[in-house]
Amino acid sequence: MFQAVVDSNCEFTVALRARHCLGTEYVTERLTETVAIPPESEWWREGPRTEMNRVKIWIGGGVVIVVCMLIAGVSPAPATVGWLPIPPEDLAMKDNPASPGSDAMILYRESVVDTRKTNSDGDSDEEYFRIKVFTKEGTKQGHIEIGFDKEWEDISYVTGRTIRPDGSEVKFDGKVLETTAERAGELKILVKTFTLPDVEPGCIIEYKFQRQSKPHYVHDLSWTVTQTMYTREAHFTYIPYTGYGGLGLIPLYRIFLLPADAVPKQQIDGSFSMVVHNIPGVEDEELMPPRRPMEARVEFYYQTPGAPSETDPPDKYWNHYGKKWNGELEHFIDKKNVLGQELSKIVAPSDPPETKLRKIYARVLQIRNLSHEDYRTEKERKEENLKEPSNVEEVLSRDYAYSRQVNYLFVGLARAAGFDSTLVYVAARNRDLFLPQRNDVGELRADAVWVRAGSKEYYLDPGARYFAFGILPWYETETSGIRFDKNGGAVVTTPNPVSTDATLTRHADVEVRDDGSISGTIQVDFAGQEAGLVREARRKEDETGRTKELEDRIKRWLPVGSTLEVTKIANWDDVEQPVHIEGTLKIPSFATTSAQRLLMPLDVFQTGQADLFAAAKRANPIYFHYPYEELDQITFRAPSGYAAASAPPPHKSDLGAGLYEISASPQGNVVTVKRHLAMKGVLFGPESYPALRAFFGMAKTNDNAQLLLQKTP
Repeated sequence: MFQAVVDSNCEFTVALRARHCLGTEYVTERLTETVAIPPESEWWREGPRTEMNRVKIWIGGGVVIVVCMLIAGVSPAPATVGWLPIPPEDLAMKDNPASPGSDAMILYRESVVDTRKTNSDGDSDEEYFRIKVFTKEGTKQGHIEIGFDKEWEDISYVTGRTIRPDGSEVKFDGKVLETTAERAGELKILVKTFTLPDVEPGCIIEYKFQRQSKPHYVHDLSWTVTQTMYTREAHFTYIPYTGYGGLGLIPLYRIFLLPADAVPKQQIDGSFSMVVHNIPGVEDEELMPPRRPMEARVEFYYQTPGAPSETDPPDKYWNHYGKKWNGELEHFIDKKNVLGQELSKIVAPSDPPETKLRKIYARVLQIRNLSHEDYRTEKERKEENLKEPSNVEEVLSRDYAYSRQVNYLFVGLARAAGFDSTLVYVAARNRDLFLPQRNDVGELRADAVWVRAGSKEYYLDPGARYFAFGILPWYETETSGIRFDKNGGAVVTTPNPVSTDATLTRHADVEVRDDGSISGTIQVDFAGQEAGLVREARRKEDETGRTKELEDRIKRWLPVGSTLEVTKIANWDDVEQPVHIEGTLKIPSFATTSAQRLLMPLDVFQTGQADLFAAAKRANPIYFHYPYEELDQITFRAPSGYAAASAPPPHKSDLGAGLYEISASPQGNVVTVKRHLAMKGVLFGPESYPALRAFFGMAKTNDNAQLLLQKTP
């Protein structure tokens, strides 16, 4: 996402908010606050989607809503809120004739974005939804969550009502909560949440809200037409900011997957409008690809004067940007003496090539990376005397930079060491697919370093800060982009990740008591991709907060009622090492007691993958963010007087894309269980769902296979 800043001097500047966002710039480009791109925008919402590329977003797993129980500062709707008449046939409707069996459908939607008062009040986005509920499952649409970024915007009002099947109306009481939505213990985002009254099958619900941005920011805007439900009719209006006097800013637009008869039309007053009908929904499912490539949408953007257009030949388009980006890189690193002096402190002439690169990587990671800190206003940056570096010399002397500048520094030092190196701008595959022929520079929202040492090529991202040498953040792997040099830009694809790049190793050594409880020690190692993601997600926590968050994460692997205390976290600041955690655990009633026997499952750690495949049917492809492996070793120590009477036979299943094996080895009163699960693929078509569902179901069954301990005579 970019935001265009209109300052007090009436200058219009594009501010790149996302750490990797290249966007389309107008007049000048300035790198301000940047953040790591999280895995997929709008992940928390089950109902209609209304974000306009405004909310920053991350990574795998289920959704947990943590309610803060704060009454949000949302004003009541204007006194003259108007609801459109409801046709009797809509109230009488029993099912969606265009998509039979639907739980709910959007009868009508209206979106009006007005940026005319950007400089004084900020732009506004008013959304109106009317939804028909058919089933009990569809009543969930009466609980609405609106994600927002408090740094840049707020929800200024909310109103709604429920129309019962008999036509009577129940008004919304106006109570709105501000909550924190948390995804699998990782990304946290604010949402405004409210519940409409008396929602039941057969009713119609409708609600309006307004998203109000802070002054001086023009958001780049996309109309997300596709929703999770079928949309019968939707109206869109965009009133653009056009600048001061003769500046004459005029937005352009790109369209994606729209019906042939749905095209934005510019009105005589300069606004854009569009009406669409009969848009199928894209169902939200676990482990699905990013929604954007599957959604019908319109993206507005401002064209840089002199830049190529989307209708130009792709070679011309990308060579223009390649030369432009290369010029920016060359300007930033044009300090050969400074780089040479710094390099002499880092490497020895006799170091092998990879050793030199590793040492350079470690050095640039020492730079304070502002992109991974809290956002600062311009006033706060001045108070802290944080001036944006304009070249590598300033980065080294000030010892801070933004992520892309860290990558620039790596390229400069690598070249000083004699390596061929440059940057690659890629599509972050948690959000986009890169299609070069589409001529859309905005798809390239991530950057990595490319370097050649002899015949070997490396793709690295020291700007991501928390990932080991050779490990790219998952959303920068197996994706395409532009590698640039003085001649222009060439399309390249980053390497495919492998399962050994992301390993989770868990050891438990526990004593079994004759009451069925177990207690002992636990060790967990997050390595590779897993370590980088853990460090990135917890980078702002202090030691106490980090310990609490990791305890909570590990407890989710254990049976309900378990207690866990983390006693040690090691290697946190050394990205080349796994994040190592030690602790103590207690699990009551782990074993079933019967006379002189104890019966217990083989694995202490409960697998959650099978729950992601609970549904019998699948609409979307299955998308694992990255290949991974789990390696468990459990040592059970039987109570005094007990020994292993029987253990399940070893089991191994190898599907090629997935591997599972487990074994139990009794020796006296000690049983050692070893388990290995590897998922080696990333993307699978819906036709593969039954096989994957069976695979993870099989793993769960074998994890729960019973080990028998019996009292010895």
